[in-house]
Amino acid sequence: MNRLLLPLVAMATGHLAIASAEEQPLELDPVTVTAEPFANRGELESTRPVDVLVGDALDRARAATLGETLDQQPGIANAGFGPGAGRVVIRGQSGPRVRVLDGGVGVMDASTVSPDHNISTEPFRAQQIEILRGPAALLYGNGAIGGVVNVVSDTIPTESVEQLSGSLGMRYDDGTEGLTTFGHSEFSLGRLNLHIDGLIRDTNELKIPSGAAQAPEEAHEEEEDAHEDEDVGRADRLENSGTATESFAVGSSWVDDWGFVGVAVTRYDTHYGVPGHAHGHEDTHEEEGEHEDEAHEEEEGGVRIDLKQTRYDAKFELFDPVPGFSRLRGALVVSEYAHTELEPSGEPGTVFGNDGTELRLEATHAPLGVFSGVLGVQWVDSDFSAIGEEAFVPTVQTRSLGLFGVEEWQLNALRLEAGLRLERTDHDPSGGQPARNYSTVSLSLGGNYTLGDHANVAVSLSRSQRAPSSQELYSLGPHLATETFEVGNLDLTEEIANNLDVTLHWHGDRVDAELTGFVTRYQDYIYQRTTDTLLPDGEPDRVDEEGMAEADGELLYVSYTQQDAHFVGAEASVSVLALQSTTLGHWRPRVFADTVSGELDNGGPLPRITPSRIGLGLDWQRLSLGADLRLTRVLTQDDTAELETETAGYTRLDADLTWTVRSVADLVFGLRARNLLDETIRDHTSFIKNLSPGVGRSVIVDMALEF
Repeated sequence: MNRLLLPLVAMATGHLAIASAEEQPLELDPVTVTAEPFANRGELESTRPVDVLVGDALDRARAATLGETLDQQPGIANAGFGPGAGRVVIRGQSGPRVRVLDGGVGVMDASTVSPDHNISTEPFRAQQIEILRGPAALLYGNGAIGGVVNVVSDTIPTESVEQLSGSLGMRYDDGTEGLTTFGHSEFSLGRLNLHIDGLIRDTNELKIPSGAAQAPEEAHEEEEDAHEDEDVGRADRLENSGTATESFAVGSSWVDDWGFVGVAVTRYDTHYGVPGHAHGHEDTHEEEGEHEDEAHEEEEGGVRIDLKQTRYDAKFELFDPVPGFSRLRGALVVSEYAHTELEPSGEPGTVFGNDGTELRLEATHAPLGVFSGVLGVQWVDSDFSAIGEEAFVPTVQTRSLGLFGVEEWQLNALRLEAGLRLERTDHDPSGGQPARNYSTVSLSLGGNYTLGDHANVAVSLSRSQRAPSSQELYSLGPHLATETFEVGNLDLTEEIANNLDVTLHWHGDRVDAELTGFVTRYQDYIYQRTTDTLLPDGEPDRVDEEGMAEADGELLYVSYTQQDAHFVGAEASVSVLALQSTTLGHWRPRVFADTVSGELDNGGPLPRITPSRIGLGLDWQRLSLGADLRLTRVLTQDDTAELETETAGYTRLDADLTWTVRSVADLVFGLRARNLLDETIRDHTSFIKNLSPGVGRSVIVDMALEF
């Protein structure tokens, strides 16, 4: 690691000596949303709620997982499973209802199968992160019925690289005693553009408020009795939460007047602990004598996950490719993914794999009268496998083919947009289990109306269908991460989401405001339901790891079923340029809030719904100095599902300070504080909220040389 740090420190020292005394404010390029079907469109021009995290805001938010990176965004939460794994929750939806893209194409990992499986994309590689809140199934298929997150990088340069550029940086995080070293560079040889980047991150156990990692008394009563007199570890650190990550990418492209074509290879390796996740073994409890101490030592080690993915990307974009079409863009991804769950002894346990291919083509046709539009096709082939004692999902090959079209037309100040998607999904499991095939149809109608020079209102109405996932159909076995015994349902039908989004934007010289309200009504919403049929005693059934009913079994018996449900919520933000002074700088206070509720029509609240939040912020800029202060109040979540405990609210205070030294290259220093009030943070969206609280009071120091 020192070999990586010493050159960076040397460059920083030399750079300070030649820094320019006269500083100029940084001007940002206009931001476009690449996940939208029409080119060169910004957030305000969309008919659906869209956020783009870019620039300083992205630098402040970057974290080890995508879920943690986006946790502070409107309508977004993190379903964390310790520092090493974090799934994105959009408006209370996650897993198979939220599609994560890398450069507009699926990440092709196993993160939707279990909350302790991390999303296999590196947030530090992102140039911008786009969030489509609400159904996006029409554009991106079944898995996007709840929303889309698109991580955009420059692995394949889409524009000519005029000169050598890049960055080299490092970050030390007191919260994990972790060091991250990262860098990227782009250069050209004529019209051939080349890209290279890399990251190394090593972290120790997460700092937490003293005594915060308390297991629920009901679930761990026996364990507490057995160890009440023992020292279980450092009170201010979360056991088995260290991580080690390496990620590298190499890409190239040929850019010309007719467009571009490029390829890239990305490698992502991460090894992380899973807090509170201990695999049980009967022989550990049965054997006595000389094996007792060894078994106890192994249990304390904790389970770890060793995740590896190699991804091959090819992309192109052609201008005026054939008569009648103004643009054709495409992407092909081939992915090799595998992760191994390592037992406390270090022996490999269950191995999950997902070898997949995805092809996506979009063609923008020339205007036909008042109409312009995009036609597209998307093909996905995924070979998922799970091998080992805890393989609760069988090996399944899933293929899907989607055809879609989006048309728009301008009527003075009103731009209308309508779309249709037809999709076929086939699940073909191993072991003689029956195949299942689904045909889904998604429709959308939206409009964006301009109200004068500063305001516009966007309305989106959609009807989206989702085919059941292979996990929902074929699960049968213990899922230890969630402490359940899952039973799939071969009789599941398509899930339907009827959604209405209304967004009001105001962007003036001093005031920026956005208010969004939404309603989503589901028909045949797929969820896990407890039963009372194995041991009819008025209590939910519990079983052992073999699925045998026991009144005090360690696993909750759940089966997938369907029922109508509805989600209602809102997101709001307002910022004001309160002071603009060459002496005192620019002061922009802001207020933000979001809320969502999700309930079954005849069964009460759904589990792990994001609690309501409200917050205040202050952004300050003066030439090369910048600061940001954020105070967020997360309310108590007491609208809970059956067997779910309420989660206490908390107040989180974060602060960021940056200084940019400008010269031939920019040297950016950052000092960041997290959870300054040292609050005990428990995410209601997490399966292990009591075992794995959020970071305590901590400081982050970073430095980057940008050239």
